[in-house]
Amino acid sequence: MLSSMSPTTPGTQGGQPLAYIQSPTSARSQTFKRPASSDDEDHHGDDAGGQASQQGARRQTAVKRACNECRQQKLRCNVQQDPFQSCSRCRKQGLKCVIEPNFKRIGKRNRNAEMEKEMEALRERLAVYEGRAAMPNQSLLNPPQPTTESHPFAGGPTHSEEDDAYLQSQHQQVAATSLLDLRSGSPMFHSLGEVRLAPAQVIELFTEFFHSYHPFLPFLDPTRSPDDVCSKDSKLLFWAIISVAARHYEPDVGLLNRLKEPLTNLIWQTIKMQPNHHVVKALCLLCTWPLPARTTVTDPTFMLCGVMMQIAMQIGLHQPTHPQDFSRTKVRLRQEDIHDRLRTWAVCNIVAQTVSTGYGQPSITLYDSTLEFRQDDEDHMRIIPPNLFVRLRQEMAASRINKLLYSSNIHRFSDNAATTYMNLEADRLNEERGLMDGVDKELEDLFHRAVSLHLHLYSFFNTEIKLERRDDLLALYFTATGFLEAAFRLQKDNRLKYAPYYITQMALAAGFALLKLLNSDFAGRLPFDQGRQFVLQTIDAMRKSKVMQNDLSDRLAEVLAQLWKESSRGRSSLHSMSQSPVAGNPGIATMFNSQSHPQQPQHRRESSGMLEDPLGLIIRSRMSMSVVFDCVWRWRESQVSNASEQLDATVVNNPTNPDSSTNSTPPPGAVVENPAHGLPNFNPQLNTLSMPLTLTNGLTSANSFEIFDPVSWMLESQTEWNAQYNTGTFSHDFGA
Repeated sequence: MLSSMSPTTPGTQGGQPLAYIQSPTSARSQTFKRPASSDDEDHHGDDAGGQASQQGARRQTAVKRACNECRQQKLRCNVQQDPFQSCSRCRKQGLKCVIEPNFKRIGKRNRNAEMEKEMEALRERLAVYEGRAAMPNQSLLNPPQPTTESHPFAGGPTHSEEDDAYLQSQHQQVAATSLLDLRSGSPMFHSLGEVRLAPAQVIELFTEFFHSYHPFLPFLDPTRSPDDVCSKDSKLLFWAIISVAARHYEPDVGLLNRLKEPLTNLIWQTIKMQPNHHVVKALCLLCTWPLPARTTVTDPTFMLCGVMMQIAMQIGLHQPTHPQDFSRTKVRLRQEDIHDRLRTWAVCNIVAQTVSTGYGQPSITLYDSTLEFRQDDEDHMRIIPPNLFVRLRQEMAASRINKLLYSSNIHRFSDNAATTYMNLEADRLNEERGLMDGVDKELEDLFHRAVSLHLHLYSFFNTEIKLERRDDLLALYFTATGFLEAAFRLQKDNRLKYAPYYITQMALAAGFALLKLLNSDFAGRLPFDQGRQFVLQTIDAMRKSKVMQNDLSDRLAEVLAQLWKESSRGRSSLHSMSQSPVAGNPGIATMFNSQSHPQQPQHRRESSGMLEDPLGLIIRSRMSMSVVFDCVWRWRESQVSNASEQLDATVVNNPTNPDSSTNSTPPPGAVVENPAHGLPNFNPQLNTLSMPLTLTNGLTSANSFEIFDPVSWMLESQTEWNAQYNTGTFSHDFGA
């Protein structure tokens, strides 16, 4: 039975044994046999002949050889040749039991070298079929040849040589992955959804992150390997680092776009499970460098920021020395782990404050006694590095400014009290800046100027009507230009595109603030040419720093460009906003004062039907970012129709040149034949920034939460306001 199931060996043919003399093995065995002579037969007779035949049979049995597998391992083999029966080892392990006369053993070193060479060849071929270039110092083995056949999706289910090569590479890839698993115990690829990254690409992305992005928020350990981060810390943290590094990853520009959907699913799946403080680290990264979004509806950053703070408190990061009080299982932490949890809690508050400031929302930070670090305490400075300590103190100041000036309680102060508090807080910021000396002074100065800009943007909430007393507007101008100068220095070093999204938001706030200042009667006290250059450079910097085409930064830069071009100063006219062509409109007197607090007097100055104080805000509920939302609101209302759709087409196909008399940027050397100014989507009867805006259906409050969604309205298609909201519906203004 066994002989019938055994494979054919060189000693059989069709199940019948061959003459043993024909094989090299039998020829070799014949040299050990002494041929029988007739003399022996005659001398011994029949008994001697029988004895000789038995000895010959024993000699023939003794010369049998081991099979290939047993010879390779130098093991004893009980294979039988005639009739052929597989050895017990091959039967037990399911090996192919074969005896080959020319078989030679292969040394382990040579075998390992061949395996490594084969794996390198497979990596090269896989890189070619995935569209990536080969790694340095490696030559391509069997590169794919271009085919002239039609694409399989063009005519029908035809298969080309390239398709067959791809399928073959998939089988080779599986084999190479198995070999790596056996040798090193680590997987060859990191996969998330349809995204697969090779080890070399993962290392390159991690290097990109720690070199370009991490200096802006240095709280991770750069010595940990990507495999340790993924397997021991958190899979979400691993892919968060990859997503941040992929924002401007030139070797694969489409990687971030492919990561968006699977990473979003991974975020919510991880949140539903029992998270640890490494998950909080991942959320800190995703809130600092969020996934690019086209509209505010699809931007979950503020929501994730709240989740980040809640998870941090749920697992007890605000009490880092008492983790057992917040865990159902027994927790034993080393001193290094406690310090890591404390640093993570500090970074949580830094990130939460920057998100609150950049999105114009109330602070959700918790600056308790746990974060009372002392700069002169060496133990404290070993827990949190100096650069993080400076950032923490700066964002503490931003939170203090929110509660002091931008809260609803500010209305209990007198008219001039808020300006006094703003000046005192500015002096305090400068004093604190002088006491802090961290590691990266350039970045510390950038974030300090961002906090100072957050403070001085309160000038737009000032109710002082006499421009000659508005020194706060002068301070706002120089604060905005100072922050933009620091941001442009980063752009000159090609680092601005790596900065947190918070820096982009503050740069846009500075640009829109300059837009309003330079188009007001206060512009006479400002250096107009310098301010104009800052506005144009801001538009250019935001467009160059975008992560994806037509993302929020790109769209807001386009809005700023259109507003500047349609403004009086953008037309290079001699008249200011107060001399716009909307004179005589009945609603001009109530345009900017409609949002004043009900308990405050209406400060109006009219001259021949023209508004002389256009610096007021219609949108006043978004704290320091109200100036951005206010300008975007005016831009929306100045559009003839389909503002969002027209913005998409303009950003992608024909970006506005704010420094040209035509709509788009002319080619180099082109002569502008028609100097007529204007964008086709704007109402030609309105001066955009000083238009007498009468809210639709008689609405007098754009800050009422029932009719104004503070998250989803900006830059999106909106239906008409519901007719039920009339002038007398809302008697209370929820805006600050």
